[in-house]
Amino acid sequence: MILYLVRHGYSIANQKRLVTGTPTDYLTTMGREQAARLGEWLLPYGILPDRYFVSQWGRARETAELVFPGSAWTVDHRLGETDAGEVADLPLQDFLANYSEFHADPTNKYPGGESHFELNYRVVSWLDEQLASSCESILAVTHSGPISCLLQYVLKMDMSVFPAFVPMHATVTIVRFSQTNSGWCGRLVGFSLGPQATVQAVING
Repeated sequence: MILYLVRHGYSIANQKRLVTGTPTDYLTTMGREQAARLGEWLLPYGILPDRYFVSQWGRARETAELVFPGSAWTVDHRLGETDAGEVADLPLQDFLANYSEFHADPTNKYPGGESHFELNYRVVSWLDEQLASSCESILAVTHSGPISCLLQYVLKMDMSVFPAFVPMHATVTIVRFSQTNSGWCGRLVGFSLGPQATVQAVING
């Protein structure tokens, strides 16, 4: 099975440098342009996944429609970004000034929200569910946090280093899974691929 992971385009919460923003966050003009360019960049490769998933967050859903317009999207809340609760719309700099040790332990919960450990649990449960089904390819439009969780799980990296991966906005990351005697084995084929000039990778590598 091949898993395509798309990070949403540049959003209002990103522009304001908030902790995470909320599901009501949408793309900026730049973010919409990024998503449209990614869709154009992917078009020649003829990627036609068996299933299309998207998080419930506005910035992800908007990106999904721009990258693969008209596709039959399944909204799955497990693919949403970390729920930062009461501090979601707080500038990240202000949050870190008051919670300087927050990232030292992935089980630390945002006030009124969830921990990165809980994020990891729900995202990995989504992946395990997909691997248990009969499917050749899946595409998911999601966020930096969930993508890092999935890659760390595939590469057997614990959450103490979260986030180990931070894909650029409106890029695609590809993981290829194969069945072995001990279960599924994942291989990172390409990370943060897209039309940006800084990316030096080939999608079919």
